[in-house]
Amino acid sequence: MKQLIHRGVMIPPSYEPHGFHIKITGNELPLTPTQEEMAVAWVKKLGTDYVKDRRFVSNFFKDFRRAVGIRARIPPEAFDFSEIQNYVDEERMRKATLNKEEKKRIAQERNAIRMANKEKYGYALVDGVRAENANYVAEPSCIFMGRGSHPMRGLWKKGPSEEDIELNLSPDAPKPPGNWKAVVWEPDAMWVARWQDKLSGRMKYVWLSDSSIIKQRKDIEKFEKAKELSRNLERVQRHILENLDAKELRRRKTATVCYLIDRLKFRVGDEKDEEEADTVGASTLRPGHISLNGDGTVIFDFIGKDSVRQVIRAELPEQVVENLEEFSVNAESTLFDGVDSKRVSTFLDEVMTGLSAKVFRTHYASTAVDSKLERTNADLEDPQYLKKHVATMANLEAAKVCNHKRTIPKSWEGSLRRKNERLEKRKIKARENLEKHRQRMRDQEKKYREHLAKYEKNLEEQKEKLRDYLKQLKERKEQGRATKGSKKRIPPKRRAVKAQRKSIRKLKKWHADRMEKLKQQMERRTQGDQAYVEKLKLQIEAQKATRDYNLSTSLKSYIDPRIYCEWGKRLDFDWKLYYPKSLQRKFSWVDSPMAGD
Repeated sequence: MKQLIHRGVMIPPSYEPHGFHIKITGNELPLTPTQEEMAVAWVKKLGTDYVKDRRFVSNFFKDFRRAVGIRARIPPEAFDFSEIQNYVDEERMRKATLNKEEKKRIAQERNAIRMANKEKYGYALVDGVRAENANYVAEPSCIFMGRGSHPMRGLWKKGPSEEDIELNLSPDAPKPPGNWKAVVWEPDAMWVARWQDKLSGRMKYVWLSDSSIIKQRKDIEKFEKAKELSRNLERVQRHILENLDAKELRRRKTATVCYLIDRLKFRVGDEKDEEEADTVGASTLRPGHISLNGDGTVIFDFIGKDSVRQVIRAELPEQVVENLEEFSVNAESTLFDGVDSKRVSTFLDEVMTGLSAKVFRTHYASTAVDSKLERTNADLEDPQYLKKHVATMANLEAAKVCNHKRTIPKSWEGSLRRKNERLEKRKIKARENLEKHRQRMRDQEKKYREHLAKYEKNLEEQKEKLRDYLKQLKERKEQGRATKGSKKRIPPKRRAVKAQRKSIRKLKKWHADRMEKLKQQMERRTQGDQAYVEKLKLQIEAQKATRDYNLSTSLKSYIDPRIYCEWGKRLDFDWKLYYPKSLQRKFSWVDSPMAGD
């Protein structure tokens, strides 16, 4: 970047105290604003699964006792939050009983404030181009939730103030009003603001949005690097194998880590989110995470991303197994002590410039999707929902390759049950619809037969009368009697017979048209019902297949979207139909000249 101009970040308003009290072992205690903010946050968690988590509860009350100046280890049951509980319940009831117009007015006011704040803080000027910030509000003080079994879950996390925040601004940018900690200029970085998290001690950032040009260029570079790895994979793998028995211990360890990254698609290990618990990757494996079976197979058992347990059994080369055994015996902490993401990148850079551990996952995820799409027999004429299902199944292949396991959501069973119930109801409805249309056709046929019989009877009567008139005329001629009256009756009767025949032809055509219309209606309804049932079946199939996997991570970070784009062009399927709107913005470059070949 040559220029970065913005207005800083938004600091959430300070908590507004209400003067609440709590009771501790029966003694009433007035709360300071900070104490009250903590107490209200806790009360809002009551009734959730968080208060069933012993570590969560223990951590919160450890911080809360410290906040109210109590050193004794008083149990949570000794704290009475009734006054705050009553207030929270009343507020919930008040909001629940608002009429529709009032709710709409409040929502509009809230949205207007949100849009005004976004307009002020949500954008930056990057090299003269307006770019959106991914987030623009500093974290408020709150109870730390963490992910999975994070040891700090439940602790109080104090949000940053202006004095804690550094801004990244180019020299020509005006300094936003505020008592900021510092203003720096890092043109090669993509952060707008940063501060040190007061709970974890790690740096937190406000980044430019994924849809910003500079971020999109980084994405393109990442996917191009993955394509470059595809072309050089054999050479890279040979480099790794050749160094598995290197004389230098650290180099041998690095090669082994790279082998696990390449073969088993492990993360490197030292790059993880601060909200994650003690998660593990290739470089941070400990002896307890591996089991050597003595037959060339190794079982890896560790907590991976999002605190999901990974259990992987793999047959590995003899040299890799020997290395793991050696490192395990001599390990003081981790198997690969001294190896981190930087050392891995340096090692890989020897054979391919700019190659890092993440590129392997990008390459393998993209390759898995491409291969699955090519193997799946999808046709141009297939419905869009079927093409979308194919896209989902290809995404699943990438999630499997990258070991994107997840903790099964608590709502999963209920969601699947509701889908199955909807499916059965729709099948019944489809049968009812089919029978209803068939009955309409039977009713129509019956009415037609009744009308036709009347028309044909009338025709026969008219024809009979015509025959009588003709007979009378003949008899009168033979008898030499007057025929003028008989002759006058014959033409109208002939016209009546002709008209009746025309009416019958008209009735038959109307009936044929009506039956064809009813048939088409039945076919359309049947096709619609069949499509709905088939679509729901595919959704159920996809939900079952993806039960243990998180598809969004690979879709967002590892799958080259151009693969879906090119596949979609061949099948008249817009890739945007599969990607959520946030990722459509992130990958908007796919439809632009930036995408390249």
